[in-house]
Amino acid sequence: MASIDDPAITARPKRRIPGFVVEWVVILLVIFLFGRVALLDFNDQQLQQTGEHNESATLPLLAEIGLWRYGEIPLWNPYMVTGFPHAGDLINHFWNPVATLPVLVWGGINGMKISIFLSLLVAAFGQWYLAHTFGIRGFVRLWAGLMFALSGGLALLWRLGWYELLVGAAWFPWCFALLWRALHSRSHRSVVLAAVAIALVVTTGGGYYPLYLAVTLTVLTLATLFGQRPTERGRRFRRATAVAILAAGLSAVYLVPLADGLRYTRRDAPPDVTQVNSQPIPYALFNYVVGDESWFTTAALNRSSGFGWFYIGALPLLALAFLPWLFGRFSWRRRGILTLLALLLVLLLWQANRHLPVRLLYDFVPFLRLGVSGAARDGQRWRGVPVIVALNVSVGLVLLVALTNVYQVNKSFAMHPSNRPASAGNVLAWLRNEDPSTYYINIGGSMPLWSWVAHAYELEMPVINFRYNRRVLSMDAQFGPDSPFHAEPKYVITGQGQPEPEGAIFLTSRNGVNIWHQPQALPFAFAVADPTGPVDRETARELPGRIDGPNRVIVSDATGAAGDRLVVLVSDYPGWRLTVDGEEAALVPLNGYLGAAMEPGTHTYVFEFRPPQHKIGLAITLLMLLVGLLLILMDWRRSRSSLGPLNDDHPVGQASLDREPEPGAGQHSLHLRD
Repeated sequence: MASIDDPAITARPKRRIPGFVVEWVVILLVIFLFGRVALLDFNDQQLQQTGEHNESATLPLLAEIGLWRYGEIPLWNPYMVTGFPHAGDLINHFWNPVATLPVLVWGGINGMKISIFLSLLVAAFGQWYLAHTFGIRGFVRLWAGLMFALSGGLALLWRLGWYELLVGAAWFPWCFALLWRALHSRSHRSVVLAAVAIALVVTTGGGYYPLYLAVTLTVLTLATLFGQRPTERGRRFRRATAVAILAAGLSAVYLVPLADGLRYTRRDAPPDVTQVNSQPIPYALFNYVVGDESWFTTAALNRSSGFGWFYIGALPLLALAFLPWLFGRFSWRRRGILTLLALLLVLLLWQANRHLPVRLLYDFVPFLRLGVSGAARDGQRWRGVPVIVALNVSVGLVLLVALTNVYQVNKSFAMHPSNRPASAGNVLAWLRNEDPSTYYINIGGSMPLWSWVAHAYELEMPVINFRYNRRVLSMDAQFGPDSPFHAEPKYVITGQGQPEPEGAIFLTSRNGVNIWHQPQALPFAFAVADPTGPVDRETARELPGRIDGPNRVIVSDATGAAGDRLVVLVSDYPGWRLTVDGEEAALVPLNGYLGAAMEPGTHTYVFEFRPPQHKIGLAITLLMLLVGLLLILMDWRRSRSSLGPLNDDHPVGQASLDREPEPGAGQHSLHLRD
């Protein structure tokens, strides 16, 4: 009889760390090294200056102002031109948690950089999961995830400062993988997860991203329906419809306010009808294989300078030659291969006929793994283990060399840590200290100093010439020849070589810029006795108006007489509400600006932006969140009441994270072990 001390009894089996955990650690480490210096410095005076980073930082700063300083959700953006609706803005990314939660914790500048780091992780894990969903394992799966996160397409977005596009692009692989699983599964949970992934793309405010998703996910859905029996087609179609409805509902807080946003606002850039920079597919492929940075600034092959950097190296493109072999060898994977190939072909055709940023979708397709997945599985099991090991090592070395090259090239291209211009903060802080009232400023004259706008937001100083490719439609009439008046900047900041603003008074020079005062500019809030007569500095009586957070303008202790008109130089837009001494009153706009009929005596007028579309959208989103939670709970209760956990949450032929799926009967494979 064995004793208690017998090693056979006391010895515990060693637990093996699952291979996927090792892969996740590698992904985390590589992305950390890739973005550590530029993204994880936790210095709010450092922000890359190679593109539109300062302009993109204004919306994270708006979120910081609303959440930190005023404890409210920013629905209006009072610091761009004469105000712009944030609820109803196509590039509003407030409702994307990856964009806003870091801002809530670390503030606007640092939160923006951390959200980019998190988005690179989302991209890597998403592509890893997409590879896993279509049956790829081992270091090929790891390589696929890292290749997408380090790809030139994402590097280009950060180099240009197109923040919201990068945050949204990271979720595309998740959409593809989770929808594929949802259509093959019978669980409610898979439908909810697919809808959440789609909503996370939509709520980044990526402009045309909903259109890209509609096209690509429709192709993926049709591929899953093809060749199925009518009953199965109906079931999958209903699940796809459920995903679409739930995703739209989850995105409603972003989508519903666009009902007014699309009607009452416009983009400054006209539609690119001629698509002058669209490239034929053979030309476009050069953007993926040329790793010399001078290519980025070269206008060639029908592309403009400063665009078209998607570097991934030659290996992923050369690997496409393995497609016929893959298709012939792995019959149980043919539907997945055809689905990804159809998706690739659709996007390649789009590449040749659409302008940026549609071309960036080329990088989002999982074609990076199709060719090299042949290395992950051979058509038969080899008896010679050393040969298998040698093949695995050889493939691994090739992938490592290719990935290292992409890492080095795109890190050098995309990551350029830089200090924000200190002169901007110094000059604007001096001006704010000298004149703490509310007014508009012009920074740069006819050529805006884009690198200054983030500093202006931090100081809550509205910049009237910060017209970032969008405007409220009423501005067109305000600056027309028949307009009785319009808002002007009280102070103009210009470079020392720029001409003097007409009618301005020179104040001082500081940090290489000149500061001018425009005495003819109307005050931010004023009263006029006759709104039908001339409205100028002579007839306007200044009132103490101030911006009280993103959503509110307060004119306190305003004395007027019957018939006087109060005007606040903020764009009128559906959703503004007025209270006088706490009592609701009617808005009376004048020339497209907020206004009110003044009551005799001294009163406090409060204008608040509370659009009903925001409330409706938020209610729908919260309702859909509740529905999603209930669906997940139903799955959980069903699994608890059954003999075992649900086994239908994986697509047919797919496996869990740490198991290799069994091929079809009579099939064999070379297994790159986890």
